[in-house]
Amino acid sequence: MEVYPVQGRITLQGKPMRGGGSIAFVPISNQAGKTAGGEIQSDGTYYLSTYTDGDGSIPGEFRVVITQVVEAEPQVAADIEDTSDTSEAAPTPISGPLVAPADQIPPVYSDHQNSPLTTRVEGASSNDLDFELTR
Repeated sequence: MEVYPVQGRITLQGKPMRGGGSIAFVPISNQAGKTAGGEIQSDGTYYLSTYTDGDGSIPGEFRVVITQVVEAEPQVAADIEDTSDTSEAAPTPISGPLVAPADQIPPVYSDHQNSPLTTRVEGASSNDLDFELTR
């Protein structure tokens, strides 16, 4: 199926959604084709992909599902202060909140069946679709 470019910006209370995350356009009806998805950047912008990176979405009606990254991935910090000690020390895991609770989006936006966001992708050269999230 033919796809059309889709890009936009996700905001929460008028500010770019913090932490980044992902966005998916899930077909509402029984239309044929694949779900389009994309990564939300730290400035809230996204580009959808279906078959190849950034190619867009098939046309039609979609439920919009947005997932936010709210915690940093655990990382391992190596202790490099004392290089004379040859014993193996256990690495220290580092993780923690990336997005403060006040900047986290409500969980309903990540619900594939109940997200209140819907949109339509037109068979046009470009679809600019912004989404303003609220608490």
